[in-house]
Amino acid sequence: MKRLADLSGLVPGPSELTVTPDEADCHVQSYDSLESVKVDRFRQFGGRTVYAVTVGEGPIGVFVARPHAHEPAGTAASWLILDLLSGRVSGASSWREWVLTRFSITFVPDANPGGSQRAPVKFWDGTEVPNETFFLWMFGERGDAPGERFPRVPAWDSREVERPKRLGIAYEQIDAHTYVEPNRDHRSTFFRSFFDLDARWNYRAWIDLHQTEYVGSEHNCHVNLPTGLREFDEDRQCAYEALGQAIHDRWREEGQNPRPSPGTGYRRGSEQSEYLIEAWDEIERECLHIVTEVQNNNARTPVGTQVGLQVAAIDTTLCWLDCEVKE
Repeated sequence: MKRLADLSGLVPGPSELTVTPDEADCHVQSYDSLESVKVDRFRQFGGRTVYAVTVGEGPIGVFVARPHAHEPAGTAASWLILDLLSGRVSGASSWREWVLTRFSITFVPDANPGGSQRAPVKFWDGTEVPNETFFLWMFGERGDAPGERFPRVPAWDSREVERPKRLGIAYEQIDAHTYVEPNRDHRSTFFRSFFDLDARWNYRAWIDLHQTEYVGSEHNCHVNLPTGLREFDEDRQCAYEALGQAIHDRWREEGQNPRPSPGTGYRRGSEQSEYLIEAWDEIERECLHIVTEVQNNNARTPVGTQVGLQVAAIDTTLCWLDCEVKE
């Protein structure tokens, strides 16, 4: 087992990181000529391409993806790790060899480029857009009540609701009238890419890269465990809790301030928890699915730190899986 070291020196400045859909379209071309890299393409209704990039020939399948267009640190982290693993950039050679030997990893750096292309900034760093405005960019602004956030739902039809004054960049349009939140509706490209490629790679784990704002909180990162965790068997619960704790410990080593321990994102029985249970329960019983949350839109957690936290979470998950999975 090798661990990726010196994260502080690994992450370049924001302008050098690949995040926007146009940047990704250019970036992925450098992988097409590499025999060691497999690129699958999924077309969105709006015309953008979602890239699924797979590296490695190891026995442990891992799926890494960022669903929400307003949470760019996961995208930057994914392309950064891909550059190391593909050999596009030099460095971390022993870590690279270990990963490629032990894992087959698919990265979907941006599962909703159609939403990302509407973002007014490359990164939300807390210096340009106040949270009140950011929330309207996130899930939209109501057409019948300007200034109020559009309701958060797994899917909505423009023929059935008052069309938002501002269309939330989190949503993916899947046909002429239907919009879905990518991580809560199986019709999204986020889920479609997983189901399509899981048949090929048989993923053991799914790292789901997210960000949140931590308004009024001293913390700046945490891991969300499955909403229905307590309904899983004891061994499965222990595995989730151990992996989540390993990531929290790594973040503390990196000088950050995660919540005291991993936990579920929503109270069981709440509307949002039921949406997640419906979308994820069957998957989470078969594939170890963890959700990282890193602070967004706050100068307390600069862009480089946001990206480094996601890189550390991915690296820690690989280290943990290597120890736990016996072939």
